[in-house]
Amino acid sequence: MRAENVLAQTPGHRVGGAAQLRALFERPGPVRIVGAHNALGARLAERAGFDGVWSSGLEVSASHALPDADILTMTELLEVARSMAAAVAVPVVADCDAGYGNANNVMHMVRRYEAAGIAAVSIEDKRFPKMNSFIPGRQELAPITEFAGKIAAAKSAQVGPDLMVIARVEALVAGWGLDEALRRAEAYAEAGADAVLIHAKGESPEPVLEFLRQWQQRLPVVVVPTTYHTITAEELSAAGAKLVIYANHGLRASITAVSETFEAILRDGRTSGIETRIAELATVFDLQGMAALQQAEERFLSRAGRRLRAVLAVGSDLPGGSGVDGRTVTELQCGSLRRAGIDNITVVTGRDGGDVHPAGVTLVHTPGLEAPATAEVVLSAAPDFHGHTLVVAPDLLFDPEPLLQLVADGRDIAALIDVSAASGDPGDSRTSVTMAAGAVLGRRLKGTRSNSVTGFGTGPGDGEFTGIAAFSGKGWAALREAAEKRHAEADGEPGLAVLLSDLINAGWTVDAVEIASGWAELRNEEDVRRAELLLTGQTR
Repeated sequence: MRAENVLAQTPGHRVGGAAQLRALFERPGPVRIVGAHNALGARLAERAGFDGVWSSGLEVSASHALPDADILTMTELLEVARSMAAAVAVPVVADCDAGYGNANNVMHMVRRYEAAGIAAVSIEDKRFPKMNSFIPGRQELAPITEFAGKIAAAKSAQVGPDLMVIARVEALVAGWGLDEALRRAEAYAEAGADAVLIHAKGESPEPVLEFLRQWQQRLPVVVVPTTYHTITAEELSAAGAKLVIYANHGLRASITAVSETFEAILRDGRTSGIETRIAELATVFDLQGMAALQQAEERFLSRAGRRLRAVLAVGSDLPGGSGVDGRTVTELQCGSLRRAGIDNITVVTGRDGGDVHPAGVTLVHTPGLEAPATAEVVLSAAPDFHGHTLVVAPDLLFDPEPLLQLVADGRDIAALIDVSAASGDPGDSRTSVTMAAGAVLGRRLKGTRSNSVTGFGTGPGDGEFTGIAAFSGKGWAALREAAEKRHAEADGEPGLAVLLSDLINAGWTVDAVEIASGWAELRNEEDVRRAELLLTGQTR
């Protein structure tokens, strides 16, 4: 196997970009790509709907605060192009300046860029080191025979059949005229170029249109309407151009937007005035691929590394002032959750300010709901979460240990059940549960089976539901669906037990995680008084 074949099979190589670009060249109409200088810009280009991405030498150089004059090395530019190709499913076309040296350098460059999954490389017929085409002054062209040799060398070095080599003609930029541009383009086509790029920097598109008229489609033509921007891609296509590159507009737009944002922050002394004009953090996380990362964590990481969050509601006003032991119940709940290793906490409240909420939580305000029921709480929380979500009913106190047991269960749906004092009073208002595994003289024997909840109700049962349950990503999606159905039917304000019953009826298994202590429900003033006595001196 030749060295270049080894390079072409480097792990992470994205197959198909070059073939995809060739397929785009075969379809009717223009192919439109846009410049970027990092993988994030490439992903924005893809999401906007462009056919591909131009790994722009100008943009990458500017992102390093350096001139576009062959200051950056091939390795530095290659790494940016590689990151773009890895981030998007559309083809990436790389601006490779003058090929970073002579024909030998070009051959090395082609092998490296092809191995990185780049669809096409563009090489311009200037002397190395080049100067950006829009800078007045030095625009030195290489002899035709020398650059034709670079094109032939590039084609000889590629491993697969699909990589496209674009010969960039700079004769119009250098002021050498249309005849020289056509003569050079013809020579580069004879040398094996897959397409020619005719570059120009005047305000009128006429020189480019005249080139297209006289070229008569010997090879596909690439154009870059940076300065002659009044002409549309469709008009250029009708004139004979195939690939239209909007080479640096993302960079220029970001410079303006960032400058205005920074000035506004300094002027106003806060960010309130610009928050509606900048992307939300959720958009950043989405572009980063955070959802895929969370799915991978849930699937492949150990249980100890599983992503966890908790969703809870601010309960009703309790007797006795601010809560228990001088802190709100929500503060006590969040403290127990954090001691159980759960830092991602969403608190849903229907109140307007005035409440003391713990720092570091995501607060969701649901106007008009004084004490949100579980269905509203579930629908108020972020819908996409690929770890495990704990849902906690209002007005509960609990220790970390039961939560750790619940988290360790790892099933799609699991409920925390107290089996220490099963209800025997038919009039008891507590939520009792029946379970698949029975009891012998009050002691449970599950054998090798895991226990599961078969029903929720009041009165006699095998245990009491604590009001805490855990859901995997799939379980959470099912819970949201059940909550949405209840909400659509305007079916009261269902609590967690009702939604779990709906899931059981729909065929889901609700695993029972059994405990005998470590929690308390605050239903009345006596419960609050007892909790105060138990917690005094222990939670400070």
